[in-house]
Amino acid sequence: SSASTAAGRGGTARPSRQVPAARSGEGGVLAAQRGTSVDGLGERAVTRYHIDLSAGSVHKETVVCADLEDALGGIARAFKILDPAYVDDPLGPEAALVMNLGLLTGTRVMTGLRTYFSGYSPLKASRSGCPGLMWTAGSGDFGARLRGLGIDDVVFSGCSPRPTLVRIHPGDDGACFEFLDAADLLGLGVNERIQTLHRRFPGAHFAVIGPAGEHFREVAYAGIALSTENQLATGDAKPRYCGRGGFGSVMGSKNLLAIAADGPDPQASPQGLKQVNRQINLGPGSLRYRDVAGSPGGGTWRNAQMLQEVGALPEFNFRPSGSDASMVLLRPSVEAGPYVVKAESCRLCGIRCHKNVYDPDPSGEAGRFRTKVDYEPLDLLSANLGIFDPDQAFELIALVDELGMDSISLGVTLGYVMEYNRRHPDHPIVGGLSYGDFAGTRRAVLAVAEGHLPELGQGVKRLSEQTGETGYAYHSKGVEYPAYLPQTNPGFPWALAGGHVSMRTFFLLLFERETGLDYWVDAVTNRGPLILLDDISGLCKFSAIDPETEAEAIKVAAGLGVDGDDLREVVRRTFVRGYANERRHGFAAGDYSLPAEGHDELPAMQLPHFNTAEFFGRLRERVMAVMDERARAAGLLP
Repeated sequence: SSASTAAGRGGTARPSRQVPAARSGEGGVLAAQRGTSVDGLGERAVTRYHIDLSAGSVHKETVVCADLEDALGGIARAFKILDPAYVDDPLGPEAALVMNLGLLTGTRVMTGLRTYFSGYSPLKASRSGCPGLMWTAGSGDFGARLRGLGIDDVVFSGCSPRPTLVRIHPGDDGACFEFLDAADLLGLGVNERIQTLHRRFPGAHFAVIGPAGEHFREVAYAGIALSTENQLATGDAKPRYCGRGGFGSVMGSKNLLAIAADGPDPQASPQGLKQVNRQINLGPGSLRYRDVAGSPGGGTWRNAQMLQEVGALPEFNFRPSGSDASMVLLRPSVEAGPYVVKAESCRLCGIRCHKNVYDPDPSGEAGRFRTKVDYEPLDLLSANLGIFDPDQAFELIALVDELGMDSISLGVTLGYVMEYNRRHPDHPIVGGLSYGDFAGTRRAVLAVAEGHLPELGQGVKRLSEQTGETGYAYHSKGVEYPAYLPQTNPGFPWALAGGHVSMRTFFLLLFERETGLDYWVDAVTNRGPLILLDDISGLCKFSAIDPETEAEAIKVAAGLGVDGDDLREVVRRTFVRGYANERRHGFAAGDYSLPAEGHDELPAMQLPHFNTAEFFGRLRERVMAVMDERARAAGLLP
């Protein structure tokens, strides 16, 4: 037992609890791969830890891989863990939270850094109130440290009796879990919390919630932040976020404020990966996210310019204005001054997709760090709220990040409030919050994080049901839309998690301009779900490599003999498993829908208007027939 102590609420030192894992076998993904033939799937095993936070107990389990889902990991393995169980309350102690890795997490395959948190979401729900299975993912350096500790899965259950930091470090028999009092972290912002932990455990990396996650019953979309080397080295607020689905709220419900992975970097070899990494770094898939001379700046920020040019940039609660008001938010305008934009990267990644904004120092170089700009938070916390001032936008993005909330869910909910108040000037809600009101928006953001505005903190689905006006509440199944118009994307309702990270149909109309029913049935049931591969393998979505290249990476880095078709089949089976889980747990045909005004023709939009209510009705009938049949064939539906 450790002799270390942690301060309690009243400043009294309390002894920590350090619990060695109960043995039930040996191994781990990477360890099991040594000497394993590519056909020997059954010889592979994963190391899973079951943590009962109520009892402070740890049980170690070695699970022999029964299929590729088990071997590849990520959401494919997490869904198998979670699918047999069901909980009515995702924030109850009986609800499991799975933290795990993909097979390529912690390898030397470029972008192989992902950590996944999966469970039943406090945000995603059917119209009848049944919670939905979901996940969230992030990069940063935390996942690689978990890999260095020999961890594949951690299943958290129960609720700690006090605010808790779980420190994981090497033990005599695998990883050792130490339960430390974390009362001193209460109320701290995300970066402040991470920097505090870094001073205490300088060799570790961290997964933390912010203040919003402490108010888990009032905030359904709190996120989880993962620390980065850049953040720890500079002190700047540069974590990576697992934002969607409210899993920071789930952590908060378990009184789990932070997790420290205090172990070594995995000793992975880059041998044989030169061509794969070159394809990731310089290939066509990642081109949109890189800064390339002679083209618009990379990263997701460039999406704003592409959508603005065709009148499809969401403004005023998903209603493009047709004006040039948003031009000031585009990267070329911001780089014209008075700001400095730097392209920075995650560990060992050459894509440099992070577009970090700084105030200039006296010499004109990067001075004070402001925020990292991604398209979706930028649009949803500015133009979609009628705010057209980049300085105000950067302040809101940074504030929401530091409070530990999902900027997509919060931004969409704020936009709904503003539109409701525009339509009901005599009976406004939330103090009459209106478009363009930066000061009022800032106050509302703080109030949500502090638990003072639960009607906003529960998300746009529940708020619109309370007001009785659901037609302009932009979500499907309770998960708010990223900053893409539903008029352009009838695939939103079949996304298992975030609408742009789990169903790649959001840009098809812009790039391909196809409006046929057969095309969209195929897009939703076959092409769109392929984006889930990176939520299984451990790679970042910005690598954007094809399944054949990813299969080669898996062969070289992990010794598992798969091909592109094998990976496509795992994705298909995982998508079907997630869909069948929804259907078994109360999601009916009506849950797969768009808000009524999402079918409206938009005068400013210069893309084909095709996603009418009639078109969508026919699409839904065919998509659900295909998916129901696949689920029955897999034995997942009666």
